[in-house]
Amino acid sequence: MSLLTAMGNGFGTYLKPGAPMKEGTTLVELQIQRLGDAHDIVGERPEGVYTPVVLVPQSSMGGCCCCCLCYVSIPEGFSAIVSKFGAMVPGDLEDNTWSPGFHWFHPLYAVDKLVSKQLIVFDTPVKDVKTKDAIPVNIDVLMTFEIRRAPDFVYSIGPEKFDDLLRASQDEALRQMANRTEVQHIYDLHGASTADILSEMNKKFEKYGVVIHHFTVKNVTIPAEFADRFESKTLLDAQTTKRDASVKSDHLKLNNEEGKAKLREECTNAKMAAQQQAEVVTSQAVKDTSEVVARTQKDIAELETSWEIQKQQIITDAELKLSTYKSDILRIERELKSKTSAEVGRLSTEADAYHKDKLAEAHVEVAKRLAKGQRKLGEAEGDASEAFVALRAHEADMSRLEILEKLVRNEEIKIATTQENTVGLSEENKVVTQVAQQGLEALRAKLAEITATSLAKLEETRPTQQAMRTSKSERV
Repeated sequence: MSLLTAMGNGFGTYLKPGAPMKEGTTLVELQIQRLGDAHDIVGERPEGVYTPVVLVPQSSMGGCCCCCLCYVSIPEGFSAIVSKFGAMVPGDLEDNTWSPGFHWFHPLYAVDKLVSKQLIVFDTPVKDVKTKDAIPVNIDVLMTFEIRRAPDFVYSIGPEKFDDLLRASQDEALRQMANRTEVQHIYDLHGASTADILSEMNKKFEKYGVVIHHFTVKNVTIPAEFADRFESKTLLDAQTTKRDASVKSDHLKLNNEEGKAKLREECTNAKMAAQQQAEVVTSQAVKDTSEVVARTQKDIAELETSWEIQKQQIITDAELKLSTYKSDILRIERELKSKTSAEVGRLSTEADAYHKDKLAEAHVEVAKRLAKGQRKLGEAEGDASEAFVALRAHEADMSRLEILEKLVRNEEIKIATTQENTVGLSEENKVVTQVAQQGLEALRAKLAEITATSLAKLEETRPTQQAMRTSKSERV
């Protein structure tokens, strides 16, 4: 095998398989250089005929700067079989394969095979299949299958052997179908049910971990001479059928024309009779309508007259009742007003009398309380007359002092001191000034004497006032 790189179609690097090319789909195991080439290869058809099912990577470890690293990235859509010295290492999936994604690997581990999880299309023709009447036909079948358990598939049968087994099973199933069908019905196999064939093949391939989803007859061809014969026979039958149909159609057209003419005449007669009947019915309807309208107008006039009389009677009765109600209302209002006025007068009189009584009582009580207060005040003043002597004398002195202060504040009066009078500074009011000065001096001396006397008397009368307050509080 030689190393090839397909150019211009997006394939990765792979080794050309040694399996022989077969007609239709050829299932193979393909060797690739790296795990990253798997997505570029699977789903394609290298060499135009191979269908890769199992991929064998020559290198599975990751690397960086030309150094091998102990990790591997398994691509999505594949079941990875990992081995160590040729022995399978169980993975984390149900069929002991390794799941897609990033994994740390032991240096002795290696990804042995990648098995595709895709639905794989298997399209192969089966030639010279004998029908029930021993005529050879060619049938092209399309199948889709899926590998569910990768280890069983790889180690039990492999892609090349599975290709042979699948072709043999398909050939056997198609020959059985064709042997039950005559050549004139062979094209019915396009829509024939293949559920029994599908079930039988799944039972056969179940041990290899393969499930077949569809088994469909895609195309059926018969030999040219038989096709021409069937075509002529089919055309002859069609022409005979067409001629019979044409004769029958002409006969039907003739009958149809006769029936149309007869029906047209019947329709014309029926139309004329219906028009006459319609005219009679219309005349009768117009007459009946006129009578009904006249009778209705008469009834309406009578009803309007009766309703007008009833309306006037109702209005008269209502006005009579209204006047009666108004008179009753006026009478009731007058009675209520007279009663209310009498009651208001009575209540007003009683209120005035009550007010005057209470006012007189209040005046009497006030007079009593004032007299009592005056008496108490006189008694208190009599008891405290001696104590108030000094206070009244002090108040009289303060009044005289206030008079002197007003004299002093009067700007029209000029007052000179004794010294001014002596040296003769005030010639105009010499006598007045001297008198005023002497009066002020006497008043100042008298004020000092009065103040001293008042203070002494206050000190003497303070115990007496305290005793009077105590006796007064006891009396109260």
